[in-house]
Amino acid sequence: MSAELARRAGHYAAAVAECLLEADLPVTGIQSCGPWRDTDGEYLDVEAGISFTQAFQDQHGGGDCGLHWAGTSGWCLYTTDKEDRYLSGVRWPGAGLLPGPRLVTAFLDAFRLDPGGAGSSEQPSYRQEGQDITTLLDGLAPYLPAQPYLFEEPQIRFADLHRRAYENRVRRALVSGVSAPLTHLHLRQGELTALLHMLEYAESSNSSPLNRLLAADLGARAGRPPEAAETYKGALQEADQRRQAP
Repeated sequence: MSAELARRAGHYAAAVAECLLEADLPVTGIQSCGPWRDTDGEYLDVEAGISFTQAFQDQHGGGDCGLHWAGTSGWCLYTTDKEDRYLSGVRWPGAGLLPGPRLVTAFLDAFRLDPGGAGSSEQPSYRQEGQDITTLLDGLAPYLPAQPYLFEEPQIRFADLHRRAYENRVRRALVSGVSAPLTHLHLRQGELTALLHMLEYAESSNSSPLNRLLAADLGARAGRPPEAAETYKGALQEADQRRQAP
């Protein structure tokens, strides 16, 4: 029962993370665990979480910052500065135990606009620890994957969502840049080489050809006059073709 609760909570977190990724938020991972007892024997209910990039955390205090879901109180957004305790600054949306992913995304958007006005600092209580397990399992069921044989584990599902979300972001950026004005960004040779190495590594980590095409495009332009941007734009053309493909 504990393992199944953790699995379903993880899939719920994955569904919320998918909505956040669609909103172009910098999500890096999900976590979940079922009810357990710590070293002091204290009972801890099912929980889940969503993490963000360090740059996102730096914008909100410079310490830990992320979304946490408790099986008794629902979602909260926690922020800390570098000296604070974990979960010392918390805002609760007050939207129920299992709010829809879009509602969680809207709450995070509201927080980014007005940190002090989004949600409440009072922790709600929607369920008693260790109680109504079957009801909670049923409530989490709609967030299980449509293709369980492919994404039985939440982490595998999230990895696929994460990859596809960033592929789409890259593709949109490349397509929108076809007619955009040139920027004047000066890179040292070592910086350009490092970027090409990172793109090469990213290509080896997933099957997207866009990394290879973008790396070839940048490499072909290196050391050439600005007009080269009009000549070497294979990555842009390929992205546009892929966008228009049925």
